[in-house]
Amino acid sequence: MNKNVLIATLFLLLPLVGMSQQEVRYWEKGPLTWNDFSVVNKSIGAEHSYLEFGLDVVYRKQDLESGSIMVNTAVAYANKEMSWVDANFRTPAQLRYNQVVFNIAELHRRRLQVVVDTGGAVNMDYYMRLLTHEVDSFCRLSNYGNDTAEVLWWEQEIRRQMDSITPLMVEKHTLANKVEGMRPDGCFGMSMGLGTKFFFGDIYHLFAPSGGFYFDMYGGGGRHVFTFGFYIGGGRCKPDSIMTVDTSNTLYWNDKIMTIDLHVDYGYSVVSNRRLTLTPFVGYGLQGVYYSTTDEGASGGPSEGCWRLGVDAQYDFTQTQSTGRFSTDLYGVAMQTKVYVSYDRFRSIVDTPRGLTLNAQVGIGFRYREMRILRPAVKKEATTSTLGRRIILR
Repeated sequence: MNKNVLIATLFLLLPLVGMSQQEVRYWEKGPLTWNDFSVVNKSIGAEHSYLEFGLDVVYRKQDLESGSIMVNTAVAYANKEMSWVDANFRTPAQLRYNQVVFNIAELHRRRLQVVVDTGGAVNMDYYMRLLTHEVDSFCRLSNYGNDTAEVLWWEQEIRRQMDSITPLMVEKHTLANKVEGMRPDGCFGMSMGLGTKFFFGDIYHLFAPSGGFYFDMYGGGGRHVFTFGFYIGGGRCKPDSIMTVDTSNTLYWNDKIMTIDLHVDYGYSVVSNRRLTLTPFVGYGLQGVYYSTTDEGASGGPSEGCWRLGVDAQYDFTQTQSTGRFSTDLYGVAMQTKVYVSYDRFRSIVDTPRGLTLNAQVGIGFRYREMRILRPAVKKEATTSTLGRRIILR
């Protein structure tokens, strides 16, 4: 999938490379001025000026409430280097005529955007032929702008059709392309960092809070996340604590202990947007307790398995994205904070002390997520031009 996204991205960026080598003017930048034309010293018959125009579909950034994404956007542009005007005909009437030509290009851009938004196939040669045919008809019927009445009629008719498409564009392009929401489709990643343990119950009187290192690997589909990881930590016995270990060795205060946890968790992300995920989880772990005494030294063995319940929060503070029509791939460096409670029993200690352990972890890692783009349903509307009927009648 990532290979296909890369190929599609490169294909869509090729037009941008070509246009970057030319000086272009986009329709949304405002009305044309004579600064958008090269000045020449002759006309071609009745044609006193010429606007070189074009259509394209490019990747553009769109801002969202939760950030920004890259989307396919149709653009109408004028090539300033190829557009020209006779120095003796830089009149308001000729500029108005060229603006109508540019408006026709914008009208076809809006129709093209509807096709892009609905996921239809885009054949740029076909849409350019439609645009060129309509512009040629306007140029011929208006005698290249010399028939001001004809220019006025086309100006009003093109504006009317542009306005009729605008509500559809607002409904589709603004809402659909700006995204109604995003739903997680899958993820994988890894993280590591530091953690600490606080003990309660019987074991509160035995062990001081400990610190250590953790490593997690995770993956899943949709909002479901499965995690496998381990924690290695060290600590000491509390003052005045005396524990008999394996009925033969005794731990006193300040004796060292080490815990090793292996765990498997299942979580469900209740919050999953462009940067933040919040995932409550439940898991099962196996905790090993190892210790050394101040006299002869000894080692412990694993306790029985323990249940874990907590919440995992991750936030992407660096992020790269690749956006297609239906999904967005997000990958980058994320900060992780995890808090959970486990129920522990230490069978290697006489009388089997037990209690709750509060665990807190903070780390950093890399993660990849695929987000499904949710778009609102949009009622299709006809966008057929009525200019063809006028051309036939004339």
